[in-house]
Amino acid sequence: MSSLASVTRAGVSGAWALGAAGARTAGRVAPVAARTGLRAAEGSGRIAVSAVQQGVSAAAGVPGRAVRAGRVLADLHPRRHTRHVWASHGRAHIEVRGLDRGGRTRERLTGGVTRALRGLSGVRWAEVNAVTGQVLLSFDERSVGVDRLLNTVRAVEKAQGVRDADFPWAQPVTPGDDAPVAAVTAELLVDCAAVAAGVVRRVFGLPSLPRVVPVAVAALELERGLRRPLVRRIGPLETDLLLSLAGAVVGGLYGGIGMPAVDAANRTLLLREIRARRQVWERRERDLCPGPACVPHTRPVRHLRGRARPPGPVERWEARLASAAPLTAVAVFALRGSTGRAADALLAAVPRAARYGREAFAATVGRELARRGVVPLDPSALRLLDVVSAVVVDSAVLVTKGGRPAPPAVTVLAAARATGARVVLSEDERIRELLCPSDEIVGGREGLAGRVCELRDHGEGVLVISGSDAEALAAADIAVAVPDAPGAEASWSADLVCADGLQDAWRILRAVTAARAVSRRCVLLALAGSATGTLIALVGRRHGVLRALTPVHVASLLAMLWSTRTARRALR
Repeated sequence: MSSLASVTRAGVSGAWALGAAGARTAGRVAPVAARTGLRAAEGSGRIAVSAVQQGVSAAAGVPGRAVRAGRVLADLHPRRHTRHVWASHGRAHIEVRGLDRGGRTRERLTGGVTRALRGLSGVRWAEVNAVTGQVLLSFDERSVGVDRLLNTVRAVEKAQGVRDADFPWAQPVTPGDDAPVAAVTAELLVDCAAVAAGVVRRVFGLPSLPRVVPVAVAALELERGLRRPLVRRIGPLETDLLLSLAGAVVGGLYGGIGMPAVDAANRTLLLREIRARRQVWERRERDLCPGPACVPHTRPVRHLRGRARPPGPVERWEARLASAAPLTAVAVFALRGSTGRAADALLAAVPRAARYGREAFAATVGRELARRGVVPLDPSALRLLDVVSAVVVDSAVLVTKGGRPAPPAVTVLAAARATGARVVLSEDERIRELLCPSDEIVGGREGLAGRVCELRDHGEGVLVISGSDAEALAAADIAVAVPDAPGAEASWSADLVCADGLQDAWRILRAVTAARAVSRRCVLLALAGSATGTLIALVGRRHGVLRALTPVHVASLLAMLWSTRTARRALR
């Protein structure tokens, strides 16, 4: 009995702390909510119209995309089995199995694949990209088709004994690949189906799902440790996908249309980002690789972190909720004796507004950068903007071919310092007049990659800007390439490849400055939504209009609208 009393007291304390924090936060959040709320109807209308437009345009390729989506969603393994292929206008990027093994196997595969493909009539050139693990080709579409190219690659893989090898999930997907579009389109369709199911359930008075189902999904979302067995079995990306789909479907069948509707808005933003990414890839693929001489044949050394990447504001809030949310649910049950109210309190604690807000910011930044010609080779880097604590700049990008500081160099360094992060530059006498006492200088380009690794080993989130130092770019958490000419090999080691030189680098640094503030504000919105939801679960009408999850959904929409607007302003 004393144990139960202590747990109840701890839960009451947690609920009281959550409510008090929500009250304190309300003063800070209210002005933002008021300003953003005035635009909510207009913004929600735009999102709804955009979702319809995205669905209509996606319908044109439903059969092919349905097959691709099925392959992506069915690839439930610790490592990826599905091969990614991109081909358009006589160019192709085809993944090759077994290249990640290294040593003699890699050499035999590289030589065998390139010889076999070059021997085909219609193939102009073929080279294996050691960084991406793909073979890059230029071919005459009238003489040879993609199917024949794939069969040739498969034959070499079989001869080398790697036909059944798989691919690492960590390998980014080519920006032009159809798989991300197919996956997000499938998720959007699931959200729409969940909304329809929620409406049908409400209209016809059908029973909702048992409370244990949404509670189990919420527990997996709150406590990352519970996901580990699932991650080991089906892979990290598929785990996130499965939980996201489960949350939308369960939300529609338990709590109404709010959760899947908000998730559909989020998927629409992601779909727009992915399409912008594909479009810029189609435009600039030949700039990245004009010919066979531009394909890197060696891969920079990948340095493992000595310490984990620093958590951002969203991760820190999630870690606090992992222990506070169950205690709050226990307190609600102890005070009201209702498992339904306790379940609603636990569901309200999931920080969806923080996650959706950060995701909306990253998706909008990715779309706006792509519109300006920046190629996001790895869009996951945009989700790390709020953890950057060190900006490392290769000083060579700040200097013109004439040996003088480039005109945008001053604004780029000012933007780097405005992030609040440590600023590190490689030693270069030509930019001495641009330096500040707070800037850190490392000796020569040879030491740049080493300094990046040291910063990461000390738990820093590192962003690197360089045009030619592939090793430093490969070691970074966020790698920004500023190539001085088309076809720079180092660009393949980057996450973001600029088109407008230092101007694009300046925009990315502006996004870094805004990212941390966005995440913090979204955490405040999530806190306000969760605190209000907990109070409703505690004292509100159990079957009234104001359900405990309604404030969470409202906070999520406000976070997405405000984050999208902030991202656009930052990149103007």
